[in-house]
Amino acid sequence: MTKKQIVTLIFYMYVTACSSVYQQQECEKKGDNECQNGSGGYVLIEPKIDEDYVRKYNIPSLELYKNQLSIIKTNNWEKGDLTRRERDEALLECGSSDIWMSKNYALMKTLSPDEYNGKLLLIKRCMLNDGFTFLGDFSSCENDPIPACELPVPKRDIKRRLDSEYCIRDAYLTECQPQSRERILNTEQCKRYPEVYYCDV
Repeated sequence: MTKKQIVTLIFYMYVTACSSVYQQQECEKKGDNECQNGSGGYVLIEPKIDEDYVRKYNIPSLELYKNQLSIIKTNNWEKGDLTRRERDEALLECGSSDIWMSKNYALMKTLSPDEYNGKLLLIKRCMLNDGFTFLGDFSSCENDPIPACELPVPKRDIKRRLDSEYCIRDAYLTECQPQSRERILNTEQCKRYPEVYYCDV
């Protein structure tokens, strides 16, 4: 093997190793999903949601967690050719911020199962009322109705989205626009990285 071939081989091995590490890091950034190393590099796979999973992540209730995922998972909602961002906006306007912002599943711990499912139900009914098709499997009013089944169907509210805890914390996000310059600059992200393009408003 010539010197040139050896250098080329070393360079190839270096690039391949760096690429693999980068793919794994990017994959792991996605959250609780698992990363699997396949022939095409690291890919994101859906984890098995079971008792072992909720125990691993200290989730209070398997049933409530499955209900939560069913409602706030963007891919479970369809309406024409809306983008993911537009579906996220709809979820926020239907009240998903409380669920998204519940650190360490605090709401799941403090609310009764009926109360927690009630919050999810109102989000679902709001989305359905706006013409979305639900692809999940949360149906709390069919077999064993909960109190929230009797509440009026909520409607999407832009103010609810813009003034939600989620959009106040991350006011620079696309799905949280329009926001005031003051609110955007007051986010922790823009205080730490004021030169980032979305903070330069």
